[in-house]
Amino acid sequence: MRLGIITDIHENFKVLETVLRLAGNARCDNIACLGDIVGYDSRFAGWSFSRSASRCISLIRSSCKWVVAGNHDLFAASRQPSWANGFTYPGNWFTLTAEERTAVSADMVWSYGTEIPGDLKDEDMEYLRSLPEYLIVNDATPGILLSHYVCPDFSGSTTRRVMKQRHLGDLWGFMSHHGIKLSLSGHFHKPHASFAHRHTLPFFRAIHSVPGERIFLGDDITMVLLPPVTGVKGRTSFALLDTDSGILSLVHERT
Repeated sequence: MRLGIITDIHENFKVLETVLRLAGNARCDNIACLGDIVGYDSRFAGWSFSRSASRCISLIRSSCKWVVAGNHDLFAASRQPSWANGFTYPGNWFTLTAEERTAVSADMVWSYGTEIPGDLKDEDMEYLRSLPEYLIVNDATPGILLSHYVCPDFSGSTTRRVMKQRHLGDLWGFMSHHGIKLSLSGHFHKPHASFAHRHTLPFFRAIHSVPGERIFLGDDITMVLLPPVTGVKGRTSFALLDTDSGILSLVHERT
C-alpha cells in the first residue's frame, strides 16, 4: 500500500489542496490525516487569505480514509480528550478564560488564548466530535498507529514534549500490546521528519532528525513525527509510506 500522510493543516485550504494534488500525483492508495485540521493561532498564522476551517474539513472528509483528532480540533469542538496524560479537566473547562485555564492546569494544558474562531458549521462541529484520538490501521502488516501526538497524549492537548527515551515508555508498551511496529504522528511542526526506536538506551535523547527525505523503517518498533502541511515558511509537505518496502518519503512543494 502507498499511504499518504498529512498533518497540521490549521485551516489553510490552499496548501491542503496543493498537498492533496501532490498525493494524487504520487498515486497514493489511501490518505490519512493526523489531526489539527482546524485551529488558527494569531501568533503564528499568516494565511487569512486562504483560511477556511469548514472548507478544510470538507476536503479531508472527501479525501482521507483515516482521520484522527488533534488538540486544536478537540478544542474547537469543546471536547475534552479521553487521553489527558494525567490532567483531570474540570467540568467548566470551556467556560473558563484562557488565563483561568492556564492557572487551573498549572500551564500543563494548552490554553488557546490566541486562537481565533473560524467558520465552522454545525455539521463540521459534529464531525470533529466524532473523530477518534488514535486509530490502528490493519490494512498493512503489521498494523500502524495513527495519532496527532504520542501516547499517553494522543491528541497533543498537554504542553508536555517528549525529550528522553523514558518518556516513550507508555507508547512502546501500547504498541507492543497491540502488535504495532510503526507509530505516525504530527504536532511537532518541524520542517523535517524525526524518529525514535524502542531499543535506544533510556538515558539517551528520544527524538532524532531524519537525515534526508527518505527513511528505511527497519524491523524495530519505531515512532515517526512528521512535518506539517501548514506552518513551515515557504514549504508544504506530506509523507508517503510504501508499506511493502518499508520506506517513508517526504514530498515537498514550495508555496
